[in-house]
Amino acid sequence: MQIFSKQRAQKVLDNGAADITESEIDLALSNRQRILNKVLQNASLAPYIGQVKTLFNLLQDYVKGDYREIPWWSLGSVVTALLYILLPFDAVPDIIPIAGFLDDAVVLKLCLDMVSKDLEAYKLNKVTGTNDESL
Repeated sequence: MQIFSKQRAQKVLDNGAADITESEIDLALSNRQRILNKVLQNASLAPYIGQVKTLFNLLQDYVKGDYREIPWWSLGSVVTALLYILLPFDAVPDIIPIAGFLDDAVVLKLCLDMVSKDLEAYKLNKVTGTNDESL
């Protein structure tokens, strides 16, 4: 039995991304350490710690105006995934052993897959100062 499906995760991200606001971006950033701690303390999420840090750096650069080359929908998906990790009572409450964090991992992994090209462009920009992949 699958507790939390990819389709359900897609719905979470789609709904969240469609309604994202600047205040939710700020909320994610202000809870950076809490979210990172939760990722590190969970076996299902810990393998993604480097990518989660990159997501936070992307959000920070977006807010500062240093990087704006990301579609709003992708930015919304990132914020939704990060806030989903933060919430203890999401689709499968985190108080349920093992299963409570699996939904967080499914949402995060799907988000990373969905915004992978945007993340690669961001990382390229950080290294080269450009989004031109022909360099």
